Formats: sequence, structure tokens, C-alpha cells
Amino acid sequence: MKRIIFFLGKGGVGKTTSSAALSYALSDKDHTVYWMSIDPAHNISDITKTPLKTKTNIYKNLFAEEIDIDKYLKKFLHQTTQRMKETYKYLQIINLEHMFDILKHSPGMEEYATMYALKDKIEENSDFEYIVVDTPPTGLMLKIFTLPFSSKMWIEKLIKWRKMIISKRAAIANIKPDAIDKDLAIAEEDDKVLKELGFQKEYVDFLINILLDREQTRIAIVLNEDKMSLNESKLIVEGLEQLSIKYDFIILNKEGLMGKNDEIKTAFKDKPILSVPFIRDATNIESLIKIGERFLNLVI
Repeated sequence: MKRIIFFLGKGGVGKTTSSAALSYALSDKDHTVYWMSIDPAHNISDITKTPLKTKTNIYKNLFAEEIDIDKYLKKFLHQTTQRMKETYKYLQIINLEHMFDILKHSPGMEEYATMYALKDKIEENSDFEYIVVDTPPTGLMLKIFTLPFSSKMWIEKLIKWRKMIISKRAAIANIKPDAIDKDLAIAEEDDKVLKELGFQKEYVDFLINILLDREQTRIAIVLNEDKMSLNESKLIVEGLEQLSIKYDFIILNKEGLMGKNDEIKTAFKDKPILSVPFIRDATNIESLIKIGERFLNLVI
């Protein structure tokens, strides 16, 4: 993979159309492109007029897919259940199926499923030159971007505490061997919980490296000229800055349709601002390519 490009912004500002424009323009220049949507309310298939439940070739070397987040949530819970059963098989009293049936409705699970889907799909499609990601509206997307960082913080603390537990066990076993159950590890390399934490850390490290990689990753913020769109875009920038994630350029979509807003140039004066006119027919590939060609020099 040469580059991954995320399109962020308030709902309805034109993220999907902008991501479509870049994807078609890259493909028209004979690049291989994987265009995916991680927005639970997908609408890239509205542009392609093709069902995209699986990876589908829609134009030259352009493949598109709408990620089934609900399916990923079930897969995530199933895999977690199996690993927990294996890790804690000495605690048969815990009804894991019932616990995870409840967990799937818990706050944050959709964000977790999306985070795991994003990692899997990036890895699975890393043979494409470009991966273009259409994202959910601001609130959900910032939560998804934040999750790897917050998860890493907790995983590292848990690893530290787990190592202390194993060390204490080993010390007790050394003095009184019968005091420690034979199923409990007394060496770090034998501990299944520590192994699971290491597995989870690899997951979040992968995404953090992607989000912070200034060579490989590009982030575009899409907005319109209305006040609400501008304010939400400022919140995106603040949220990204808190995570030390840099954005690369602004797409001022539907320029002139909602009046002129000079504050946009001031607010984002340090970044390129690409103005894009309103596209009446977002399903017209030629129109999309013309728009997308404006973005090429910032992502190639």
C-alpha cells in the first residue's frame, strides 16, 4: 500500500462524494484503489448503483465495499468469547455466552467493532496502491480514532499489573509449590492472559501507527460554508490534535451554494483548501473524475 486517505466531516457535507471523486480519479490514472465505507449508514452504493456488501470491482482497478459493522460486531464477540473460554477455562462457572449477549448492546461496542473492521480491511487490502476510507459523521469517527489510543493506555497498564501478579505467584510457588493451582502460570511466557493482552496491543498499535504515519496517511476534512459545518470541522481538528494526528487538507464542498464564509480561510490558513462546486449528479463518473483530479497532487 502506497497511501491511505481518510475523509472526515459533518454528516451531509459531501464526504462520500469527495471520497468517490478521489477513488475514481486515482483509478482513471491506472492506480489500484480499494474504496471502503465504515459509516454504519453507508451510501457509497447510492453512487455506484451497485450492491457493495462484498468487495466489488466497479471501475477499471477500483474496488469498493461497504463494511457490515453489525457482522463485524458478531464476529468480534464470537472470537472474544472463544479466546476468553480458552484463557479462563479453569473458571467454568462464568456463563460467557450470556455475558456477551448483553455486552453487544453496551455503549462503545459499535466503535470497537468498527475499529477492528478498519484494521482487518486495511491489512486485507494492503496490496492495493491506495485505500480510500469514507467515514461516519464527526462524533462517531472521533470515538473510533480515539479508541486505539485509549485502549493502548489500558492494555499497557493491564500488562504491567499482570506481570506483577505472575511475579508474585512465582515467588509463592518457590516457597510453597502446592499453594498455586497447577493451571495458573508462574512464568510470563506461559500466561494466556498476558498473551491475549499482547494480541490486543498488536491490534491497537497497528492502527495508531497508521493514524500517525505522515508518509503513508492523508486526512481530508470536508465541509460546507455554513456555520454549523465550520464549527464541527474545528472540533474535528481539536480532536485530532489531542491525539497528535495531523490533517492534510480541507475540501470546501458545494462552494457558493450556501453563501460565502471568509472565516474558513482564516480557520484553516495553514492547510491547502480545495474548493469543489456542487455536483448535481454524483453518479456521473466523468464529473467525479474531474473533481477528483483536483485532489491528486495532495495524495499521490
